[in-house]
Amino acid sequence: MISREEIEHLATLARIELREGEVESLQKDISEILEYVGQVSAVQGNTTVPIVPLNHNVMRADVPRADGDALAGKEEAARVAFPKSENGYNVVRKIIQKDEL
Repeated sequence: MISREEIEHLATLARIELREGEVESLQKDISEILEYVGQVSAVQGNTTVPIVPLNHNVMRADVPRADGDALAGKEEAARVAFPKSENGYNVVRKIIQKDEL
């Protein structure tokens, strides 16, 4: 089980204050998570099935639009219609204020 000191150190790093009951609860929860991660790691080492890492590229290929595509040739029209641009980028109005975060 993860120690009380480790939980308090994690709370300090995360800059959060924990009440007394929260420390014990987090000890149990984090220990269970770490145990599960250990089980998953053990399975990964004992399998012949390749496990795809989560950081693989899932983006579509960057290819030009086909002639029949409804948006083909309209990118430039949208770019010209945009009210403001700087250095080749469209400038938009800020919608989130710093004090809203």
